[in-house]
Amino acid sequence: MKKYILKLIIFTLPILIISCNENENDIEINDFKGYYKIISISSNLEIDLNNDGLKSLDYLKEIKSDYISYNGEIYNYNYNNELEQNFAEARPTTEQSNNTQFLDIVFPIQRIDSVFQGGNNFVKTNMEYRRMHTAFIYEINQNNIEIKSDPFNEFEFYGINNFNINRINKIEFEVTFDFKVYDFKENEWIETELKTKYKKAEE
Repeated sequence: MKKYILKLIIFTLPILIISCNENENDIEINDFKGYYKIISISSNLEIDLNNDGLKSLDYLKEIKSDYISYNGEIYNYNYNNELEQNFAEARPTTEQSNNTQFLDIVFPIQRIDSVFQGGNNFVKTNMEYRRMHTAFIYEINQNNIEIKSDPFNEFEFYGINNFNINRINKIEFEVTFDFKVYDFKENEWIETELKTKYKKAEE
């Protein structure tokens, strides 16, 4: 009887080990979650966001530079991509109990207003750079990121077109999308492709 039990253990143990290994392999660890800071934003069209009369492909440089108002006053809106409030967030992070995989890309955009100048005259001005927040639901598929749904219609609300996300490596990802910005040199809204690179922030 003891020999029978010993043989049973010897034959079944490898099967159990193999089964456990297969189950472990089926589970894809989410090493994407965490906080990410913007390290670059580029435009495929030259744009003038700060009203200095000079166009650039560097969106991030434009918004970090002093803004010149229509009346010549100079403002610095102090956008800082190193601040945590401007970080993208891939949930669930360690402090969250909800395991839904939300992605908030957090992107700086203009807040353009029209200032009355008398008669029928108005002039455009940028009041600030506000944060665009998203709540995309994502999945990790073969070490890349897929947007599975847009439950709050963020694409439509913000006018985001042709959105694409690509994981560069374990600590960086890149998003590209078409978006309308106000070009002060042209005095009109233009649609350009924006490419933004994010890097995981140190915890």
